[in-house]
Amino acid sequence: MKAFVILLLSCVSLFAGETFVPLKSGETNGVSYGLSYLVSDSWSATDSPPSEDFSDLFLTLRNDGAKLMSFGDITVEDFSLRDATGNKMTFYLRTSPQDVKGIGNGEVTVIHLMVQWSSKAPQPWTFHFKSRPGEGYQPLDLTITGIKLRKR
Repeated sequence: MKAFVILLLSCVSLFAGETFVPLKSGETNGVSYGLSYLVSDSWSATDSPPSEDFSDLFLTLRNDGAKLMSFGDITVEDFSLRDATGNKMTFYLRTSPQDVKGIGNGEVTVIHLMVQWSSKAPQPWTFHFKSRPGEGYQPLDLTITGIKLRKR
């Protein structure tokens, strides 16, 4: 029995997959937010470890106010990400709520960003997102500081 348990524990990484790791959360300007990082332990598709050249960040936003919040026509220019030394980091907008003009009270949206060369960028990072105002919609101006990713 003891040998079986040791064998099972040595195979734990084979059973692992994708895990969302919460980085920061809070409330500001009528919105609650959560910033998460996707950690992969999967080798299944390529028989090689996940790339450390890119990191996936997910920003979840919930409208806690009475007004509609504007999220239509979001582009990568609406975001900024800086490392601990203040240098701009390269990232790509993978998915955004482009089919949603905005979110009403209690509604949620998720934005996926892929950060390039994240393993080389000094931490902590500072993230900024400013949505564009739309007719009848309240814009959002959000800054998240002190972001530290888990080391692999």
